[in-house]
Amino acid sequence: MMINGFNITSGGVNTAAYDNAEGIVLFLCKECLQGLGKLELPSAVAKAVEAYAAIHEDMFEIGTINTLTLPQGEGLLTVVVAGCGEGAECKPVAFRKAAGEAARALRKAKVGKAVLAAPILLNPKRGAYVEAITEGIYLGAYTFTLFKSKETKHKECEAVLLSAVAEADALVAKAAIAAEAVSYTRDLINLPGNILNPVLMADEAVKLAQTLPLEVEVLDETFMEINNMHAILAVGQGSNNPPRMVVLKYNGAGDAPYTAFVGKGITFDSGGISIKPDDNMGEMKDDMSGAGAVLGAMKAIASLKLKCNVMGVLACAENMPGGKAQRPGDVVRAANGKTIEVVSTDAEGRMVLADAVWYACHLGAKKVIDIATLTGAVIIALGKETSGIVANDDKVVEEIKLAGKYAGENYWQLPSLPECKEAIKSDVADLLNSAGRAGGCITGGLFIGEFVDAGIPWAHIDIGGTSTAEKTAGCKVKGGTGFGTLTLIKLAEML
Repeated sequence: MMINGFNITSGGVNTAAYDNAEGIVLFLCKECLQGLGKLELPSAVAKAVEAYAAIHEDMFEIGTINTLTLPQGEGLLTVVVAGCGEGAECKPVAFRKAAGEAARALRKAKVGKAVLAAPILLNPKRGAYVEAITEGIYLGAYTFTLFKSKETKHKECEAVLLSAVAEADALVAKAAIAAEAVSYTRDLINLPGNILNPVLMADEAVKLAQTLPLEVEVLDETFMEINNMHAILAVGQGSNNPPRMVVLKYNGAGDAPYTAFVGKGITFDSGGISIKPDDNMGEMKDDMSGAGAVLGAMKAIASLKLKCNVMGVLACAENMPGGKAQRPGDVVRAANGKTIEVVSTDAEGRMVLADAVWYACHLGAKKVIDIATLTGAVIIALGKETSGIVANDDKVVEEIKLAGKYAGENYWQLPSLPECKEAIKSDVADLLNSAGRAGGCITGGLFIGEFVDAGIPWAHIDIGGTSTAEKTAGCKVKGGTGFGTLTLIKLAEML
């Protein structure tokens, strides 16, 4: 499968694997150097790498790339040494990051045929590293050039991943589907607000359902009105682009209960009447990253034909300050009957999710996980590499954290204190849609939890700091990251 200009297949370790290769990528942690001889590298390559390592101790730092150019017949051979850390650092996440850097190094060197090799893959039990390297290469090579007048064409690269892992073929194929799904999510996030709107998000879901084993239901504003979904309607009423709620169902496990993945899909967030400052407002095209992650995950789950039942719910609206927009001070009633005092129209994501998580429960979901670019507060609390979790069930949190470990995505659980629930109580309605700056990530999440049916395990993931990257590094490329997509896929595998 050619993804972002790369096609990766697996192969066993033998000298013939290096024949006709224009480039070799060696993934090395410090301890791996001792196993270099077992890779059956051309002797000139092995000697050059060992000599280089003797005088460059920093070459093993995670993501460090060193490129050697060696004579080969009448041409040249590019050898990319990708550092993967040392000791306890030598984990799949380090190899995923290194692979992202290696992909760009191969592209820069215009390598058309490459071999990917790592001493750690000589261990038949290292399947997680096979997936990590495959995902890292594909995702590190991602580019978004849709709106470039002059398209930059990169040389396509056929790469063979050498491995002693028995199921390597299946793992490479699975990782390719997952990486393609993340790239799909990134494409959606990178689309500007004048292109992507709630109706187009719904159209994208319908397109997937036409080609994959997915059921789809698109709820328009008439359906929402009949079903009292006034929270999402209030957010969307200031825009000429009407809101949409989309439900995708994947049934791969018969009568097993459904787990719902619910995504915030604000295709552009001006802040509404509580308008945002103009500095960096253009970045608010990424406010649908949660819905994008759910859509990408559903694409991969259906393509992989996993044995689970998953429901994807996209809560899509555009938050604009039009003449019909909701106002601070308004009171609206959500679908579950609870009333909301609108303190800030810029706290709109939790409102669209209020009706969406209720609807997921209404459709029979027995576990609900929502994902959203909900707050800026999560960036203050956790930075831009870690997403926050607020939940009513610690077991669900541990499942997310474990899936995140497999995906190379970081999560941290925030405390759901009774005092935080008190903060979202309103004097004139049941709930406030904003409790201010103090504990903003927690109170925003707890607000959503108020609309999940009693007894249903639920967790909220805040990707406010991780949905986009300011620079290219590892397997993340500047722009939309697709964060959470891989985690949701791994969660579905665990189901």
